[in-house]
Parts: sequence; structure tokens; C-alpha cells
Amino acid sequence: MPKITSRLSLLILCGLTSSLAIATPIAHANRLETFVYDLTDSKIEFSLKNDIEPKGTVINNPTRIVIDLPGIVYQGPTVRRRVGRGVQAVRVGQVDANTTRMVVEFSPDVTLNPQDLRLKSTQPGRWTMQLPKNIAAIDLNTISKYVLPVTGVISSGFGWRIHPVTGERKLHKGVDFAAPTGTPIFAAADGVVTDAGWTDGGYGNIVELRHDDGSVTLYAHANSVYVSKGQTVRKGTAIAEVGTTGRSTGPHLHFEVQPDGKNAVDPMDYLQLRQVTLDLASNSFKD
Repeated sequence: MPKITSRLSLLILCGLTSSLAIATPIAHANRLETFVYDLTDSKIEFSLKNDIEPKGTVINNPTRIVIDLPGIVYQGPTVRRRVGRGVQAVRVGQVDANTTRMVVEFSPDVTLNPQDLRLKSTQPGRWTMQLPKNIAAIDLNTISKYVLPVTGVISSGFGWRIHPVTGERKLHKGVDFAAPTGTPIFAAADGVVTDAGWTDGGYGNIVELRHDDGSVTLYAHANSVYVSKGQTVRKGTAIAEVGTTGRSTGPHLHFEVQPDGKNAVDPMDYLQLRQVTLDLASNSFKD
């Protein structure tokens, strides 16, 4: 295939599977740096350390976009992160010693016309794919009770994992947002502070809010706490700042949602994100 500046490639459906044929890359093995899904623009973006060209596949039932990166070495466990209702999840892992695979998983209600999907690169190492606007609209038009409690990168999702400190297999009851120490933490919804300050269970400094419907949100590992027990706070109020207190490997917010006030569920089902970023180069997803 002749090399052109834009290297615009089209995903073409053939039966249930479509393939994106691209010339064999000549660059040496390197790594995937980041993967971003921007709901506002309905766009997938990823960057590579060097000029590697991807191979794309569309699979139906359920609908998935599979993007293989020949020559890319991702050193870490397979990562799967919840996104929302339109794009449900993103998965990244190593297929073999010389190929990293990214899988974008869609809602069963989503149908894609591969003729509308393009992998495009206008500069070495930076690729984008524009998705139909109606996919992002599924999430953007959904009214969410909770707002994002911090500006940061999701470094660990909800679910079973090997605890990074204790080495035990344990249910991770929330979502971790990596952010610099001192980053403000905001109340995800109106509520009353039911606990604030130091705890001995590994969460370090926490804030716990109870909301009008009986649900509870928990904010852990704070560097400093700004509120006190019994205080009423409004959605978006700064209640603490990011830290690394308790059992923690670095500054982040551990955020939990308990709809019944007791049992934690995946917060991603309740948060309305505008952008999901996987910072793979920093190994921040090493669970």
C-alpha cells in the first residue's frame, strides 16, 4: 500500500466480520501510550510511541470494534473498563508477544455501519476514529443523579482484583481516580455527612455522604477533609482533597456508591462521564 500523509483507512463489513487491511509496519516494537473515548465528540483516540499502523475489525452479535496493533508491546494485565450505556466498555491486552489488542464493546441496542467508521491518522503515532453521534447521545441524554467527584484518570475499576498492597484477591468496591495530591474532591450529590476523618480499615481519611433517597457515597484516601459529621453539603461542593492515606500506592480518590446504603455497586452505572482515558504508558492500571 502506498504511504500517504493522511493514511485514511476504511472499515468494510464482510458478512459478520470486517477487516482493515494495512501494510506490515516497519517500526520496532514499542508500546501503547493512551486510549481516550470522548463522549462529547463521539470519538476514539489513541497514541503510540512510534509510527505503527493498526488493523481494524468489526464484529456483530454483540457489536464490537477490534483494533490490533502489530509491533506494540503492552506490558501489563488485560484491562477492561466500564464506560457507559452506548459504548459499554473498553478492553486492552496483549494478544501475543508482538501484538496489543483494543476492543470497544457497544450496547446490544447499537448497530454500526462499517462504511461510516474510519481509522484516521494525520500525524505519526496519533490515531482517531469517529463514531456515529447517536452512540454518544445514548449517554449524553441520560440524566444522572451524580456528578463526577474529581478530575482524574480511572486507575482501577470496580470488581475482583489482586490488591496492590496486600496481594490478596479482593473485591474492589469502588472506582479509583488517579490525580495529584491536593486535587479537590466534590460531593457527587446533595447529602449529609455521616462520617468524616480518619478510619482504621485501610481507607485512610474519608468522607461519607448519605443522600435523600437513602443511598451513600464514600470518598477515601483523602489528604485533607474539609467537612465534618452532620454537615449538609450541596452537589459539587468541595469536601476533601486527593491524597494517599491508608493502604494506597499513590494519590487517588477511591469512590463508592451504595444505592441501599450498605452494598457497593459499580459507580460507573451512576456517573455521567464526558471522557474516559486509559493511561497505559504509566502502568496505572496494574491491578
